[in-house]
Amino acid sequence: MLVTTATPLEAARAQLADALDTTVVTLGATDALQCAAPDPYAGRRPAATVHLSSRAVLLGPWGATGDGTGCGQCLAMRWQRLRTRSEREALELGFDPAGATGWPVLTDHALDAIRATRAALTGRTLPLGEPARVTRLDLATLALATFPLLPEPLCPHCVHPAPGTAEAARMRLSPSPRTAGHRTRPLDSYRLPETALANPVCGALGSRTELNPVSTTTAPVSGSHFVRGYAGLNDVTWSGQATRYDTSRRLAHLEGLERYAGTHARRGTAPVRASYHQLLRTEGAAAVLDPAACGFYPAETYRSDPLLSPFDPDRELPWLWGYSLRAERPVLVPARLAHYGAGERSDNFVFECSNGCATGGTLTEAVLFGLLELIERDAFLIAWYGRRPPVRLDLGTCRDPAIRTALDRAALLGYDVHAFDTRADLPVPVVTGVAVRRDGGLGHLSFGAAAGLDAEAAVDGALSEVLTYIPHLPYQVGERLPELRAMAEDYDRVEHLKDHAQLYGLPEMARHAAHFLASSPATAVHAAFADWEAARPRTGDLLDDLHTVRDALTAAGHDVIAVDQTTPEQAAIGLHTVATLVPGLLPLDFGHRRQRAPLLPRLHRLAGTTGLNPAPHPFP
Repeated sequence: MLVTTATPLEAARAQLADALDTTVVTLGATDALQCAAPDPYAGRRPAATVHLSSRAVLLGPWGATGDGTGCGQCLAMRWQRLRTRSEREALELGFDPAGATGWPVLTDHALDAIRATRAALTGRTLPLGEPARVTRLDLATLALATFPLLPEPLCPHCVHPAPGTAEAARMRLSPSPRTAGHRTRPLDSYRLPETALANPVCGALGSRTELNPVSTTTAPVSGSHFVRGYAGLNDVTWSGQATRYDTSRRLAHLEGLERYAGTHARRGTAPVRASYHQLLRTEGAAAVLDPAACGFYPAETYRSDPLLSPFDPDRELPWLWGYSLRAERPVLVPARLAHYGAGERSDNFVFECSNGCATGGTLTEAVLFGLLELIERDAFLIAWYGRRPPVRLDLGTCRDPAIRTALDRAALLGYDVHAFDTRADLPVPVVTGVAVRRDGGLGHLSFGAAAGLDAEAAVDGALSEVLTYIPHLPYQVGERLPELRAMAEDYDRVEHLKDHAQLYGLPEMARHAAHFLASSPATAVHAAFADWEAARPRTGDLLDDLHTVRDALTAAGHDVIAVDQTTPEQAAIGLHTVATLVPGLLPLDFGHRRQRAPLLPRLHRLAGTTGLNPAPHPFP
């Protein structure tokens, strides 16, 4: 007999608890993330192994042995993060739930199936080290599906954050011999728990991966999930772009883990809470990063954007301990600059993105590739805003046949691809690629950039970026044509990441890229970067490469800071993720009004003689 209480889901929960004679908790009726209000089931969730949603019963976690295997609260948090935007907004912003009367219906045969499944799972154990499992029983079809559950590093039952310390932030960077190109390990050597990372019940990164069989230049695989920050729910996407789907899937999961680590701190350490002026008094100037060195937005942006407030050195902020590779000492950095998906009203002086976040098999590898990304973006922005005429590269002089193949694929789509040496004052190879549609139609220009330890690696990285976008760009521009043309007339309408790249799909925007499109002599790739090739280390150790890059940055007057972002999920498979910061380099921002680069002294010192480019950057 159906028990009638406040809501249909609660009534079904009580009925199921009575039938099974055990604790049952609901999913989807209260906020398990406790964003809006306390969860009335908070005390019962950790030990619960029966969870009822409007569509299914989840049984578990079950089977794991040993410590740190996850609990019912871990499951509830991961399940809720996979809900749709509307479901999450309703739960996390405090709206009262309203559902169909008398639903879900727990029929006699559904209860029999739940009892039988629960009995079959009781007492089952998995090999030591295997993640716990969760079994989903669909209430409409009685179909069963089982998925692995990774422990949730933000679970308030399993994890009790300890204060971060300077000593714990000290990085001991180790030798890291290259064994796979410029990496320490081959891609397929990492035992990625792919099913635990992407599944519809408790996927850590999302509910699924999607491949795109329509692409004619790469074999893309992608996924996404919502992340709640100060500005609301943001859709965080992750993807892999290789020429084989299995390789792309692994790259996508690695990027997803990198984004997962970068959006929120998940290391079990609590931030230091203090104002900048307080830290100057207690820690000293050498141990605290001045946020102004990383740039602020124009004053008008702070006046007109309700989500932003100017930096106040007397306002309390959360800070994290990082490590200065120049001074070889710990340093405090604003949490907002290290984790771009988190944030609170007190530290909303800037909206950072994934600038300088990178993953590697060692901390050395992660820091090196984070710095290469910062150098790449800095060089691109100097070339764009500063309108410095770049050095055109003769791609016919590249030895790698994959580069020739990439050019041929672009040509089949009607694009000519050009590449440029866009270095400013740093010796590390940086290449910007530009695809130009021959007939001048929609999807006219596509840009990409990369920095690498050798010239051809940078060329290959830049062309891979360009080729990722051109198969879809004409259609994307066509779908948004009135909107994009309005942006071309009013740059303040450029607000999101996708706006920047798609705006240059309009043929009329090509005039702002004239310094890239002008005819100029081409230089052989190896001749263009001969200075770097002659000076760079040849030891085969990424630690030596890192020291060379660090020394180039410090010689130009910059500090080099790294913040360890590595999550427990990454540590378990031998991965490390860091956020790197080089104060004074130009940071990449999205949204034309939210640009720090045009105000930084470095741009004005290195810009060309024709004045700054007023148009939004086209970085994808």
